[in-house]
Amino acid sequence: MNATQSPIQVQNLTKSFDSGKIEVLRGVDLTVPQGKIYSVCGPSGCGKSTLLHIIAGIESADSGSVLVEGQSLNSERKRLAALRHTIGFVFQLHNLIPDLTMEENCLIPSIAAGMNHGEAMERFHCLAKKTGLEHRTKNRIQDLSGGERQRTAICRALMNSPTIVVADEPTGSLDEKTSWAIFALLGDLVVSNGVTMIMATHDLELANNSDGVIHMRDGKIA
Repeated sequence: MNATQSPIQVQNLTKSFDSGKIEVLRGVDLTVPQGKIYSVCGPSGCGKSTLLHIIAGIESADSGSVLVEGQSLNSERKRLAALRHTIGFVFQLHNLIPDLTMEENCLIPSIAAGMNHGEAMERFHCLAKKTGLEHRTKNRIQDLSGGERQRTAICRALMNSPTIVVADEPTGSLDEKTSWAIFALLGDLVVSNGVTMIMATHDLELANNSDGVIHMRDGKIA
């Protein structure tokens, strides 16, 4: 990536569902500067989650372009490679496997990326300590609190040392106190790991504490 290039660049992005009957994104343009946290805000149905899913490579766009670290996500192979090595994704409802332990859930991305087991364990224990979960590594997900599950999801998203973190309503299912704790944790991890983050949120107070706010309405940047 060029030193002056933003790690996330989106140009004229469009996306529709139901054979084009439902337009979700209608020509979205945005950039996120290196090492910053940007929040995407807007009413339900405005396209926040779809935009983040496309930036992360989970979904494909109908038209337009997404550049992540200067690389276009214009094929399934490139999107998969970005998810394995460049992008960490945090889901609103964590998407963890309940019957597996915290450790087992977090090691899944490293296995998919072909990381050496010893290196993966070292990385995992470092993240568990940073997120305050070193005493819960052998607990199953179903035995963790909501805040602990979301912290586990953050650990999992950071396992492969991504340069970009995409978070879709990471505090949406949490109470206010836990939401602020998760937001503070994300901020600390962004700074300490030198990553760039884009986050969807309904919480304007949280958003206003990020480095930049992107307002969406009806599939466009307002």
